[in-house]
Amino acid sequence: MKATNIRQYSSIAARTLIIVGVIMILSSILDFLVLSFPPNIGSRGWQINLATQIVDRGIIPMVGMALLFTGYWVSSNSGLQDNSTSSILDLRFWALLLASLLGLIYLLLFPLHLNNTRLARAEAIQRIDQQASQAETQLDNRLGSNEFQQQIQQRRTQLRNQLTTLLADETRLNEALENEQLPNQVKTLLEQSKENPQVIDEFLNTQAQQLPTQLKTRIRSRKLELEEQANTNSFKSSIRTGISSLLLAVGYIMIGWTGLKSMGIIKGKGRRQNPAR
Repeated sequence: MKATNIRQYSSIAARTLIIVGVIMILSSILDFLVLSFPPNIGSRGWQINLATQIVDRGIIPMVGMALLFTGYWVSSNSGLQDNSTSSILDLRFWALLLASLLGLIYLLLFPLHLNNTRLARAEAIQRIDQQASQAETQLDNRLGSNEFQQQIQQRRTQLRNQLTTLLADETRLNEALENEQLPNQVKTLLEQSKENPQVIDEFLNTQAQQLPTQLKTRIRSRKLELEEQANTNSFKSSIRTGISSLLLAVGYIMIGWTGLKSMGIIKGKGRRQNPAR
């Protein structure tokens, strides 16, 4: 009675493992097909995104295969397996073929993804350079326009009036000098302006002369920041997806090759037998 219960439980466990394994494998295949639809082979961004998502989901079919083979192993050890089934009808045969195919796909994805990320990085840097050049050209045109010069002059007049008004009010001036949030450069300017009011005009003239350089420096700093970000993203994608794809390729190829060889589908060199004495 006890042996019968063990046999029943083993049958249920084996069947459950096989069913779960098959479902995981089939759902993964369906997921891969959905991810690749609609196809847009000409888009490098689509290729990179597809490769990343396929690699991220690459472990799921492998887990399904592990459950499938574990189910067959439980069935075999329990004496429940029918060994008369042909290889074509054996789920393990098709799982091993799929493993070999996935191994080939992930092996091809490795250099393809590295090349796509390299080209995408080059395109991103080129686009950043073009945008920075356009921004500098637009800035030069704006700096040379009469409208911009008038805006600078109005701003200088407004600042001069504000500073002059502040210097005329001793109470407000002292409050401003004691304000910790006020930049030290402005505090120094206010202190020097007490004795020499022309310091304000000199300061405003210097700021107006340095403004074009400051604006161009911002554009170039932003350009360097975007280039560094593009290089970092490309490096991370190459390492993460590329290495993972290579590891998955090795894993699937080993599963497929060793499995097909053990089933006799792939003929290997047999061991030499010692002659009988």
